[in-house]
Amino acid sequence: MANANKYRSGSGRDMGLGGLAGGNIIFKRKYRWTMEITPHCGLKKIPEHYVKLANRPQINIEETPINFLHGRFWLPGKGEWQAITVTYYDISSEGGEDNTALFTWLATTYNFLDYAGLHQSTKRGVDGSSNGGYGADARLTMYDGCGTGLEVWELHGMWPQSINFGELDYSSSDEATIELTCRYDSAQYTPLCGGEFKPCCLGCEKPSSGV
Repeated sequence: MANANKYRSGSGRDMGLGGLAGGNIIFKRKYRWTMEITPHCGLKKIPEHYVKLANRPQINIEETPINFLHGRFWLPGKGEWQAITVTYYDISSEGGEDNTALFTWLATTYNFLDYAGLHQSTKRGVDGSSNGGYGADARLTMYDGCGTGLEVWELHGMWPQSINFGELDYSSSDEATIELTCRYDSAQYTPLCGGEFKPCCLGCEKPSSGV
């Protein structure tokens, strides 16, 4: 009982909203974002307007177990960026902007537009080059309610691992979509609002130059 009473002593903690009610707090919202993809091979950018669904990157960090006698603990190891899913509205337009840029990039990875050739681009390519390449860079931006950027995710070396052209259903009024599962080499996060990040990195101290 004595142990329980020590947690009840004093005035207790503030049970209000605290910092959440701050006048300068901005909640990032799931519907305020854009994503555009820039293929490496000099193709047109895949426009942001027709993206229906996407997600921010996910990274898994491997664990390395360290065993000694009766004990065990874990070290963080290599990080692995997980594939992301991007869903596009499937649209056509006579003389206007449509999904031509998207289909051209997909066919660069696996050319389903040529059933006889079925060529695949072999090189990943370099951003802005017109010398082929299946890779692309993606830029996902989140905004506040006034259209000011809050954060940017840049994904590099992206390519479509899976392409799902979607089901068709006579009983449904839903729009047709194209769902991509995309792999990428790396992702970089840039905050556009808030404090400066200074991660701590500790290693071996340099030996002193003295004797």
